[in-house]
Amino acid sequence: MKDNLARAERLRLVDTARRAGEDAPTLCEGWTTRDLATHLIIRERHPTAALGIFMSTFDDRREAKENDYAAMPFAQLLGLVAAPPKWTPSALPGIGTAMNTTEFLVHHEDIRRAALEWVPRRLSEAENRIVWAQTRVALLPFAAKADGPVRLSAPGFGTRTAGSRRNEDSAITIIGEPLELLLYLMGREDHALVNVR
Repeated sequence: MKDNLARAERLRLVDTARRAGEDAPTLCEGWTTRDLATHLIIRERHPTAALGIFMSTFDDRREAKENDYAAMPFAQLLGLVAAPPKWTPSALPGIGTAMNTTEFLVHHEDIRRAALEWVPRRLSEAENRIVWAQTRVALLPFAAKADGPVRLSAPGFGTRTAGSRRNEDSAITIIGEPLELLLYLMGREDHALVNVR
């Protein structure tokens, strides 16, 4: 089921992007759906160019690949997103879950929630459990930047805490559905439906 959610979200993202159109905005500042699709392709098909996302040393490689895909028809771009190469590390059992579940969930919502009107999605119980597990990984870097402990609470799924316990006065609790918590942790604070205390 875990790899199935990563695959399902990949296909849902492609469908949403197709309906939105290549020039639709996303929550990624300055990116359209075309830019987002290009990012996903480079990340998966060109690992050294993808390093340019994090390291300026590889900016030239990333930009060259972005230029390669700039003239490609949008439908063809989305086809590459939908059908990853067989040789990608994410094709290995379990690796796809680690690499892609959060990536596709969050970027799918980046497209959905940039629209003028959107409604929150209702994931299945099994999907929510997988997303709740993904918050464990996302919580650690988020909590490392916080002044005190960060507590997540997802009614029906549990709670988890990370961060320094030395400054309990600065503790925050974030309450919401697993997907909303994940979005909040991944920098979509203004678009996540959570209660922060």
